[in-house]
Amino acid sequence: MPVKMNKNYTWKDLFYYTSVFLFAASLPLSEFMISLSAGLLVIGCLLTGGFNEKFQRLKNQPAALLIISIFFVYVFGVIFTRNQSLAMYELQKTAFILVVPLCIAIGPSIGYSMFRKILLTFLAALNLASVIAIFRLIFREQFGIHEIWEILFVSHIGFSFQLLLGVSILIYELYYNHSISRKIRILLIADIFYLILFLFILKSLTGLVTFAVLLVVHLFFVIWKIRIRRWRIFALTLLPVMIFGGFLYLGSCIYRFYDTEQIDPAKLPERTQNGNIYHHDLNDKMLENGHYVGLFLCQEELKKSWEQRSPMGYSQNDPNGFPVSASLIRYLTSKGLTKDSAGISKLLPEDIQFIEKGIANHIYTKRFFSLYPRIYQTIWELDVYFKTGDPNLKSLAQRIEFVKAAKTIISEHLLFGIGTGNWKQEFIDAYQKNQSKLDPQHYGSSHNQYLNYLVKFGILGFLWIMFAWAYPLFLTNKQRYYPAVMLLLILGIANFSDSNLEAHMGISFFIFFYSLFLFSETQKPALKQ
Repeated sequence: MPVKMNKNYTWKDLFYYTSVFLFAASLPLSEFMISLSAGLLVIGCLLTGGFNEKFQRLKNQPAALLIISIFFVYVFGVIFTRNQSLAMYELQKTAFILVVPLCIAIGPSIGYSMFRKILLTFLAALNLASVIAIFRLIFREQFGIHEIWEILFVSHIGFSFQLLLGVSILIYELYYNHSISRKIRILLIADIFYLILFLFILKSLTGLVTFAVLLVVHLFFVIWKIRIRRWRIFALTLLPVMIFGGFLYLGSCIYRFYDTEQIDPAKLPERTQNGNIYHHDLNDKMLENGHYVGLFLCQEELKKSWEQRSPMGYSQNDPNGFPVSASLIRYLTSKGLTKDSAGISKLLPEDIQFIEKGIANHIYTKRFFSLYPRIYQTIWELDVYFKTGDPNLKSLAQRIEFVKAAKTIISEHLLFGIGTGNWKQEFIDAYQKNQSKLDPQHYGSSHNQYLNYLVKFGILGFLWIMFAWAYPLFLTNKQRYYPAVMLLLILGIANFSDSNLEAHMGISFFIFFYSLFLFSETQKPALKQ
C-alpha cells in the first residue's frame, strides 16, 4: 500500500506533485507539455526520499515491477535486432512504460484527497480543450481548418479515449459519491452528455466504435444488476433495440451508397449540348452518391470551363495530392451533373472553393456536423479497394493491407517474433511477398497493437505482455475500481484498430492513468471495505 506522508510537504514534494498535476492537465492540451511534465516527474521523483526508501517501496509494489517488465521485453528484443537505430527509437517511444509507473509507485504517496484533485484537474483541462475546439470549429475559416481533427491540439483519436475516460470518472462519481449536492449531480450529468456529444462531433470512428461497445457492455451489466422487474424488462428491451438500430443505420448507409442510377447504354447521349463528344466508360464501376463516375465525361469542355472559373490549373494537384481534375469529376458526379461545360455552369462559387480544397463529394462539405459523410467515406474507400485492389490513401483499405502483411510475418516467426527493431524491413518484405498494390511510401506496421506485439515478440512475448498489463489490477486490488476497469476496456478495444501503446499520445495517456489508479488511494479509507 502507498506510504502516507506528513501533510507538511517540502518544496521537493511540491515539485513532484506539481509535475503530476501538470501531466494530467497537459494530456488534452499539449503533446509538448506531456513530454515536459514527464521529465519533471522524473526529476521530482529523484529529488524526494532516499534510495533505500524508494527501494523498499518498489519491493512492496510487485504490480509496478510487472508493468515495467513490458519495457524490458522491448529491451530483450533488441538482442535479435539488426537495425539498432530503429530499436533505440522503439525504446524511446516506450520509455513511458518504465518511467511513469516507477515514479508514481516509488514517489511520494498520492492520498485520496489529492487523487480527486488530480482527476478534477484532468476533467477541467478536458472540458477546456473541448470548448476551445468548438470555438475553433465555429471559426474554422479564420483558423484555416479544413478537417475536423485540426480543431484539437492533440491526436483526435487519443482525445476520444480521454473523453471516454472522463465520462467513466463522472459516472463513478455520480454512482458512488452520495455526499454531492443535487446541483452538482445535475452538473455532472450535463457534463457527461456534453462530452459524449463532443465525441460525436469529433467523429473518430475508433472512439465511436469503442463507445458503442462500452455502451453494450454497460447494458449487460445493468441487466445483471437490476432487481426491479420493470426496469430489467426495459433494459432487456433497450439492448437489442440499440444493437439492431445501429446495424439498421449502417445498413441504410450501405444501401444509399449502392442505390445506383439505372443506365441503358443504348440511350446514352453521344454529344454534349455544345456538340462535343461524350466519353462513356461502361467498365468504370466507381460510384459517387449512386452515380457512375465514368459516364457523361467531356475532358475538353471540362478543362476549358474549369479554368474559366478557377485560378487553379486543371492538372494541378489539390491539397490532398490528387489532380484537381479528379476531384472535379468526382464532385460533379456526386451532384448528378454531367462532366462538361453545362455541369460546371451549375456549380456555385462555394462548390468551386470546395473542389480547390480537394473535397471530391458534396456530402463531405457537411462533414463537420454529420456522421453520415464519415461513414460514406469509409464505404467508398472499401468499394474502390475491393473493385480495384488499390488501397493507397484509403485509411481502412490500407489497414487491411497492414494486417495481411502482419499475418505473413507472424506465420513465419510465431514463437519469438522478429525482435524490437526489425519490423520495418520485415513489413517491406511481407508487402512484396503478398504482391500488395500499396505504394512503398505508404508501407506501415499493422496498426493493431496485438498484432504488433505478435510480430515483434511472438506468441510468448505477447502472452507475457497481456499478463503484465492486466494482472496489476488484481495485485493492487483495483479490479472493482470502475475507472481503472474502463481504462483497460477502452484501450483494449481501441488497440484492435491502432497501436496506441506504441504512440506518444496513446501510451502517455494510458500509462499515466493506469499508474495513478493502481498506486494512489482511490477511495476514502473508511469506504474501502
